Amino acid sequence: MAGLFHTLTVGSEALLTTRQGVDTAGHNIANAQVEGYSRQTVNIRQNDPLETHGVLIGNGASIASVTRSHDQFVENQLNATHQDSGRAAARADALKTIERVFSPLLNASVSDEVTKFFNTIQNLSNFPTDETIRTTVVEAGRDVSTAFRRVDTDLRDNRTIINDRIFDLVTNVNDQLQEIAKLNVKIQTSETGMGTFANDLRDQRERLLREVSKQVEIKYYEDQYGMLCVRGPDQVTLVERNNAAKFGVQRNFDNDSLFDVTITDWDDHTTRNVTRRMDGGALEAFIRIRDDDIPTLLEKNNEMAYRFAHEVNGVHRSGFGIGEFSESTGRDFFKITDSIDNAAASIDIEDIIAASTHSIAAASTALAPGDNVNLNAIIKLKDARIFTKDGVNLVEFYAQYTANLGMETQRADHAKQSADILVEDLVKRRESISGVSLDEEATNMMKWQANFTASSKVITTIDEMLDTVLSMKR
Repeated sequence: MAGLFHTLTVGSEALLTTRQGVDTAGHNIANAQVEGYSRQTVNIRQNDPLETHGVLIGNGASIASVTRSHDQFVENQLNATHQDSGRAAARADALKTIERVFSPLLNASVSDEVTKFFNTIQNLSNFPTDETIRTTVVEAGRDVSTAFRRVDTDLRDNRTIINDRIFDLVTNVNDQLQEIAKLNVKIQTSETGMGTFANDLRDQRERLLREVSKQVEIKYYEDQYGMLCVRGPDQVTLVERNNAAKFGVQRNFDNDSLFDVTITDWDDHTTRNVTRRMDGGALEAFIRIRDDDIPTLLEKNNEMAYRFAHEVNGVHRSGFGIGEFSESTGRDFFKITDSIDNAAASIDIEDIIAASTHSIAAASTALAPGDNVNLNAIIKLKDARIFTKDGVNLVEFYAQYTANLGMETQRADHAKQSADILVEDLVKRRESISGVSLDEEATNMMKWQANFTASSKVITTIDEMLDTVLSMKR
């Protein structure tokens, strides 16, 4: 039956509803600058009326739910784009670092040292017996060898750094997957009744999901219990309910200094190698650069060192030196391996060349100290098309493969910029839906304040009316 006490109850519930509105507005304002926060809204429903003496009497209002402003379609697009942007950013940054290995601003390039070597040979051809010039030839040979070895070392160091980053990334992703699994349980436990939504927990889970999507390829869906199921590379399940699989690393079969990436299920029953099964995220970019781009550059550097040393040695062996070496031939100028593999790491001047400049074979015949025919034959190697497959000379070969690296870096940077633009656009779309407007929340706060004042007035009025009724008995 409706009466003063019923009206008092209606007023009290109105106060509670208003207080929740104020709390929610304050919560929105407090989290306005928190990335990934979704604006929350108090949804009020009109209560069913009461029937009194055949008349339906209003029964006030109550809180139906507190929901967040959220568009799952935009969220899905954002996570998909993060996979592309994560891959593009990792690739662009890594290639820029690798490009510095060949920067002439930081170190003398292989091409410059090769050119300098041939220039000193040219100088020596004018004065074949000059001891000072012969010394510069030895130093130039030593410098070009050092340049080849430095590039080899720097590329391998970059490969090791990227390999370590893969390990760190895998560890970080594991922590995030574990947190998502824990939040699955918290969300399910919190959302026990109709109209109960774990808004803040869901925001936390989505932030973690965005971070994971930057690192690895994922697909996901929410089950009927509000739990997120996440699948990763090769369709391996990464998160299911309160369970999380683990990324891991194991030594590569062909190169035990490098890591293969694996995924092990939460029961430790199955471990799958997914190193070459990636399709998105920073992890794929690092693996591709480590296993494809850097080996290609190492191969090119090895090929150039091998061809350069063997071509020079081939001519040098047929010549004669001066002094004690004027009647002997068959000496190499450079030490080098018999195969292209690791040629750049092994190249150096021969010990006999380092020990005596007289051993430099300038002449084509014995006992001819003024002869420069053999030197002229070496000089011709500078422009010789010794790379028959590419039809280029030494300097052109270097320019070709370093230019390819530059173009690949530029493409990666453009891909990063394009992905960043897409992410920025989607973030703006998300903010337009889920973001907090401080002006709007301030307005809402004023509305709730007015509601609170009016609700308080209802209670005050009913209290006065009850006092009047009670005083009538006295």
